[in-house]
Amino acid sequence: MTTVARTKELARTGRIPQVLEREVRAGQLVRVRHGAYADALEADAVAQHRQLIAGTWPIVGAETVLSHTSAGVLCGLPTWLDSLSRVTVLRPGPGHGSKRTSLHARIASLPAEDVVLVEGYRATSIERTASDLACILRYDRAVAVLDAALQAGASRAAITSAVAASGRRHGVSTARAALAFADGRSESVGESMSRVRMSDVGLPAPELQVRIFDDYGSLVARSDFGWLLRGVLGEFDGKVKYVGPSDVVARAVMSEKSRENALRELGWVVVRWGWADLQNPAAFRRRMEAAFEQASQARIRGHYTLSPVI
Repeated sequence: MTTVARTKELARTGRIPQVLEREVRAGQLVRVRHGAYADALEADAVAQHRQLIAGTWPIVGAETVLSHTSAGVLCGLPTWLDSLSRVTVLRPGPGHGSKRTSLHARIASLPAEDVVLVEGYRATSIERTASDLACILRYDRAVAVLDAALQAGASRAAITSAVAASGRRHGVSTARAALAFADGRSESVGESMSRVRMSDVGLPAPELQVRIFDDYGSLVARSDFGWLLRGVLGEFDGKVKYVGPSDVVARAVMSEKSRENALRELGWVVVRWGWADLQNPAAFRRRMEAAFEQASQARIRGHYTLSPVI
């Protein structure tokens, strides 16, 4: 990531405001926010938010703590483009929060255990961050954040305590429901969103991260989802893209086909879906029901094991 510097730091090297403006116009510098510059703007939106954090942190105040989306970025939790334009922080009260062009400041008291040091920044812990985000996000996104936090090793008990401490705060009912549904075995936003959609349309809950073995005890595959008594395995397709030299891509595609053929030879029906399928709930349900019907005629061989519940 490119280094971000404030105007005062640059002035020490003789780059007064007029010089900085000239360099911005010439494309030699980019303005990250008012008073903060970098040699180049990162291409990735999350990396750009990190630049925004670096340009904002020196002016937020000693008692300020990064929170919500900004803490989530530091923790590696899922983020969405519509929340990355401002650095989000918590400050001790009294008073009201404020929302400016590059900074959204909220007022809240923080127990000492909810504050950690991440990459040199004071930020809310992953458990407090997940709880805070779950209170402001819609249900499916809240599930994705909580799944990711649990997958990263966050304590469910600590998240539960943080949600409980939110009292009657707006969005806490969504956070409670999402936490009850959350499962740290989900390994991507797509898997989390798939689980929500399955629940929405009344499909039976699948097992997650199922390991399938052949008749000789050799591992054949690990599947995102499994309806074991029905003989169906499910894969969310939006998380992997085949990139690289054509021969490498060809080998990856052939390996995936061989894997699926081996599963089908064992009697499993394999069904795949992507983001577009999740946008059409009725069609998604029909697709899954067709797979269940197809599998009802198959005879499953081999064995399976389940990942532990997190």
